[in-house]
Amino acid sequence: MSPTRESSTAEAPVRDLRRLRRYTFVSVIGSGPVTLFLAATFLAASDIPADALPLAAGAVTVSVVLCTAALALHWHGQSRWRRRILWGIAVLMLVLGVAAEARSTPIGDAWAAPAGLLVAEAALWARPGRRARALIVGMLAVTAAASGLAAAGLMARESVIMTVLLVPSIGGGIVCQLWHYQVARELEKARGIAGELAVAQERLRFAAELHDVQGGNLTVITLKAQVARRLMEADAERAAAEVQAIEDLARDTLKDMRAVVGGYRKVALSDEIDAAARTLKSAGVEATVPDAVPTLDKDTEKLLGLLVREATTNLIRHAEPTSARVSIVEVDAEITVTVTNDGAPKPERAAGNGLSMLAGRFGEAGGNVEHLHEDDRFVVKGTLPKPTAAAPAPRRRAPLQPRRRAERPAQFRVRRPAP
Repeated sequence: MSPTRESSTAEAPVRDLRRLRRYTFVSVIGSGPVTLFLAATFLAASDIPADALPLAAGAVTVSVVLCTAALALHWHGQSRWRRRILWGIAVLMLVLGVAAEARSTPIGDAWAAPAGLLVAEAALWARPGRRARALIVGMLAVTAAASGLAAAGLMARESVIMTVLLVPSIGGGIVCQLWHYQVARELEKARGIAGELAVAQERLRFAAELHDVQGGNLTVITLKAQVARRLMEADAERAAAEVQAIEDLARDTLKDMRAVVGGYRKVALSDEIDAAARTLKSAGVEATVPDAVPTLDKDTEKLLGLLVREATTNLIRHAEPTSARVSIVEVDAEITVTVTNDGAPKPERAAGNGLSMLAGRFGEAGGNVEHLHEDDRFVVKGTLPKPTAAAPAPRRRAPLQPRRRAERPAQFRVRRPAP
């Protein structure tokens, strides 16, 4: 997808929300002119005397205009007191118009639509979660008032039916339209928060992958560079072999970095165990690794592979081991990978960032990471729930080439202090 198309797709919800805002404003504020038109139509068709018609028409016009102004103030987030003052005057004008008509003829249909407008404005005073209840109460109050006037002979029964139809239609339409727009705003806000969380999660993923890839590789590169520097005069052939190994490892690191940036890098447990064996042999450490690994899903393999890589990196960086062992144990519905090495100095501080990040990721997957230091032994153990029960599959192990650079003489072993 091109950048222009991605930008257009991202801006589409914003444009739609702006459109919805305009439509909602027009429909809510446009309810005033529609209500006034209905009221004028009913007044023109009524039997109200000519001398009372101007007063009734003026009263309904002022009432509708003031109530529409109150709705506009609500739209712009103005205080309730101004709206309530306008609403109170609108109710008073509506009562005066009804009284003017009731003096000469039964009250007709002209007042049902303005009453719906007033009910909608009153319902909007309530909090968003209680507006439906307030709307129902307002509609019931207007219906009860119309029924009472009809029982007293002041309103035609047909007008009660019109009131029952128009008040919910106008009042409910306004409140529901505003509620619909509010829901759209909340959804757009939630979409923005979800986008920010996705970006933050991707940053954490990238940081974890960067640490996993570069930590181990850079440690081995540093180690081999030290060995090559010490061998430069004593054994030029071995020094050249170490430099060649550094070059190969640097190419692999660059390839992994590009894969991390692209998000396509896959971590397999068998590959990580093979890489750990090669790294340990290159550092002069006797490595014992399993000949087979169980068949697991990719997420479980990735986490266990990262554990093997992190443990291998730590023992080369912070210890002076002569042997290391990687073991895989399946018990019931769990699988445990343990990396043990000797020659570990007493740690001067708690676990570093690598083990802490691994512990967090294992915890999210329902597992745990433990590390233990006893005498000169250091043990890192990671446990995860086993997704499926599968028979162990033979693991293809890359041959360990017994090159001279893989032999690390004791005189060149340098003890590195724990960070």
